[in-house]
Amino acid sequence: MPSTPLDVPHPDRVKLMSTADAIARFVHDGDTIYTGYTQVPYALIFEIVRQGRRDMEGIGASIGPQMSHLIMAGCVNRVRTGYIGGALRPGLITDKMESGDLKYEDYSNGAIAMMLMAGAYGLPFVPMKWFLGTDYLRPENVDHPGAYLGQDKWKVIDSPFDGERFLALPAIRPQVTVLHFQRADVYGNVQGWGAFGDSRFALWAAERVIVSVEEIVETDVIRRDPNRTLVPGARVAAVVHEPWGAHPTSLPGYYDYDYPFMAATGVGAVQQDAWDAFRAEWIDGCPTRESYMAHLQEHFGPDWLANITPTEAIEPLNPISYGFAPQLSWPST
Repeated sequence: MPSTPLDVPHPDRVKLMSTADAIARFVHDGDTIYTGYTQVPYALIFEIVRQGRRDMEGIGASIGPQMSHLIMAGCVNRVRTGYIGGALRPGLITDKMESGDLKYEDYSNGAIAMMLMAGAYGLPFVPMKWFLGTDYLRPENVDHPGAYLGQDKWKVIDSPFDGERFLALPAIRPQVTVLHFQRADVYGNVQGWGAFGDSRFALWAAERVIVSVEEIVETDVIRRDPNRTLVPGARVAAVVHEPWGAHPTSLPGYYDYDYPFMAATGVGAVQQDAWDAFRAEWIDGCPTRESYMAHLQEHFGPDWLANITPTEAIEPLNPISYGFAPQLSWPST
């Protein structure tokens, strides 16, 4: 929780809760889940693993180690994506794909982003031309052994205006989006900066949004810099104060990728025994992010995090003003 008391004039609107409570209340078996490629919410991901969710569908233009954890833990058994990092080398994920335990539908990174955009705008599909004339439309790319969408994967349509041919891809509307950002207030008004990728669309396409943040700030901090607000509290189911919640990935202004940690611990392991060892020590063995960070410093030394912490702030050279005249000036009649 925040280290200093906050002004909370509307306690009935507060969305702030613990990681365990947020996952228990808003992530369900069978959900379609988006977990980001940037703004990776590792603290939330590890809690989903600990709570043992099942039969979930994973979504992402690119699926990195964070989704691999959900696949290897048995939480996710089908994915729609343009890239599965864990399938780049033989291991449990490729075994699951070959056995049929992991179903998959292959799109491009850009296609997934556009499908999430359609979901965010409330559209049933998005027309595209990228795949026309390619092998992607061959029957074996629809009826492959891992397929689960069948004929709903895409449709070829003609424009009602000029008859031009398009490929229609269905909108993606995840049941839940989980992400990690820089700051929010207790009401769930979330602010962030950096490279967002398709996460902007996923925040608006999802039925439920859970966000962990480095800092909980006063609402006036949010109001005085509105252009950094990515999603308002009305669309957020839960906000969690979770410093270092994206570790071992990065968060602009707070910390960089911890590549030595990744190499030493096997966070991206795809072999069953290596992943089981990682889970036992770093997920089940550290039931909170606080205990995870304490274990990290015990294991690697108290100065470990200094290597990935920014030493110099990079800020705008000129201050930004949102000021306006105190009253409207209307033409005289």
